[in-house]
Amino acid sequence: MHIKVLRDDLLNGVGPIQAVVETKRSLPILSHLLLETSPPCLSVFGTDLDVGVRKRVPGQVLKEGSIALSARKLYEIVRELPATSVDLTVDVDLTATITCGSSEFRIKGLSRDDFPTMREPKQKGIVLDRRLFRDMIRRTLFAVSSDQTRYTLNGILFRVTPTDVRMVATDGHRLAMTTIDCDVIKDGSPIEAIIPRKAAAETLKLLREEPGEITIEVSENHLLLQTDDTLIDARLIEGQFPNYEQVIPANATKEVTVNREAFLAGLRRTSTVLGERALPTTMKLTPGKLLLSCVNLDLGEARERLDVEYQHEEMSMGFNARYILDFLGVLTTEQATIRLQDPLSPALFAGKDDKRYTCVIMPMRI
Repeated sequence: MHIKVLRDDLLNGVGPIQAVVETKRSLPILSHLLLETSPPCLSVFGTDLDVGVRKRVPGQVLKEGSIALSARKLYEIVRELPATSVDLTVDVDLTATITCGSSEFRIKGLSRDDFPTMREPKQKGIVLDRRLFRDMIRRTLFAVSSDQTRYTLNGILFRVTPTDVRMVATDGHRLAMTTIDCDVIKDGSPIEAIIPRKAAAETLKLLREEPGEITIEVSENHLLLQTDDTLIDARLIEGQFPNYEQVIPANATKEVTVNREAFLAGLRRTSTVLGERALPTTMKLTPGKLLLSCVNLDLGEARERLDVEYQHEEMSMGFNARYILDFLGVLTTEQATIRLQDPLSPALFAGKDDKRYTCVIMPMRI
């Protein structure tokens, strides 16, 4: 095998994928990346058997071949190379020689025969805007549960119907849901899959903020995501996602409108006295005003007053401030709205004039 590539192109291929592989697996091959010529480019593939990623790296193929190299060591080497052309050769003993400028490295590799194979797209799949798909993940990933006993909550529900595409995540204390209206499937049954947290997080990193499309295929309990230079293969979570629609408050008629930036800053400031303890932040509403207050018997207390649009009776509720901060951190509208029913019922957070993205947060007793 012999190929010439630019260092930056090789780093863009190796860097994101080396984060996917597992270094502590019982199978040593899984700590490696498979480098394989696929004229006119180099293919870089890594997997932990649950998530696999393959990227195409442009280059000049002088001799075809393949080798599996340590993901961590390859990344560390390429990262330190100067930004110029890299010459990569592999001999019959599976030793890779990497030459760049005045630097030369020789690394022992493994045969591609021991490397897992990657699924290839079989169907046409559905096509979505890449940035839109990435934004849907970003708006729901924070609400995924880390409780391993509730396995179906350890991922994002991805549902496609003839009228819309939806993502939902919940950990039992909050629920994030984003929906876009589109007709990507003309007929047939709705598509429904639970994307694991790691697969969603790695997809978020791999899909750069640039225009383009992504092709999505769900088959045989796997999700295949394909862009112009990247293929992601994720094993889906088996099981039934809970009925999330029943927790969305239908009788929350009291609405609060608040400036997103002011709300975000106020919560950050008052949260400084909470420390690591999961103490509630009290929100006291009076017409036109919102008082945020936190009390920590070990440290002290903090208060913040905000101007809001609210014309109902006085009400006080307690929330985990981190949950609200997570929501506000991915909200893009200038104004946020909160719909309330009473101090012990779930609150519905959304963007002003943007009902495509909502977050339900359970209150805490104060």
